[in-house]
Amino acid sequence: MCCLFFGFSSCISIKRYSTTGSGNETFDFVKAHLSAHEQTVEDPDAYPPDTIVTYVPKLSDPWWLIPSSFLPKDVVAQQSNNNVSITFFDHRLYVAFRTSKTHFASKHTGLYVISTADGNSWKKEMEVFSGKDAREPFLVNINDTLRFYYFTAGTKMLKFEPGGIWMCELPKHGLWSTPKQIGPNSTVHWSIKNRRGGTYLTTYTGSHYQLEGEATVRLNFEKTNNGTDWLPVGDSATVYYGGVSEVDFEFERSGQLWAVGRLEDGDNTGFGSHIFYADSGTLGEWHHEAVADNRSFMSPRMFRHGDDFYVIARKQLGKKEFGHADRSKSMKKQRLKNWVSYSLTPKTTALYKLNKSTKQLEWVVDMLGAGDTAFPSIVRLNANQFLVANYTSPPHKRKFSWLRGQLGKTLIYLQVISFVH
Repeated sequence: MCCLFFGFSSCISIKRYSTTGSGNETFDFVKAHLSAHEQTVEDPDAYPPDTIVTYVPKLSDPWWLIPSSFLPKDVVAQQSNNNVSITFFDHRLYVAFRTSKTHFASKHTGLYVISTADGNSWKKEMEVFSGKDAREPFLVNINDTLRFYYFTAGTKMLKFEPGGIWMCELPKHGLWSTPKQIGPNSTVHWSIKNRRGGTYLTTYTGSHYQLEGEATVRLNFEKTNNGTDWLPVGDSATVYYGGVSEVDFEFERSGQLWAVGRLEDGDNTGFGSHIFYADSGTLGEWHHEAVADNRSFMSPRMFRHGDDFYVIARKQLGKKEFGHADRSKSMKKQRLKNWVSYSLTPKTTALYKLNKSTKQLEWVVDMLGAGDTAFPSIVRLNANQFLVANYTSPPHKRKFSWLRGQLGKTLIYLQVISFVH
């Protein structure tokens, strides 16, 4: 399948899942970066914008990593491989991922952290198998120590049972620490970023996936200096109260903040998503439009190239957007209609660009994805290139519903987005 969009071109052999070594575009990008960099400066303020030329995104061929022959023998990938995080640290590429029988909560779920110095030889760094579900792996370097965050959950397939945020630490040239709980059982993290001299975090807590009544999810925005103790960015940690859960953010050069949030539980603004914004002097006061965008940008990740903001997220391929239910109905009926119809329609992963004037995300191009897909992790390689990790059902299964994909096989791949002119 070949795609062409305003100078963007990418041809993907969607029936070939086997990995390759040298000669695969993404593999060669990663290997070259590892040989030249200890770790990457991810803050976009380190890269001055080029305002003379117009850039368009181009995707490399995917490098299928999980499952593959690259995995160490003591890393056993199950049928469902999804939530993924990547980072460069101490001259190595680290990859954390979730593996289980299906996408849903299970006692068979585990998390692995693997790493490589050259792309060819990989080693198992650590694993988390606790007899219950674990999700949202996140790798971030804070004060020359690699932190691995995740949260635990329950074992019931259709229940949301968060069991707290946990963290392990790896100092440079050191050993992994024992996991310790650093957040209340009800709290789930989504995004952690080193920006503007600090480390910022979004979390949510409350009535996520509650069928009855008004949504009481608290979206929090906090900051840390040590990776363990989190303080509100503003007077209060809570920047939104309602139905928003997963939120990613990025800063302007001026310090103004933009964010995109998944409004899955619904509230008096609707169902779908919100674009948030905050002034540099009041980063704890988030603003949004009065009516939600009925498109749901699930599992969003936001990044900045030059002065342009982009988001990678799940995209609806069905005929109706997520928040299409009649808003005059009860919240229970709206949730049932939105959740069920969305689960029974196909999805892909897509790249969007933020229109700051309209405060809307504008579709740029569909990326590799089918069925159960979209939990991207993005690491900057240089001024114009970004390494992305993501997961998908077998990509030729474009008609698979999200639910069918969640019950079946999913794979993890790496891909490079290059902004070219």
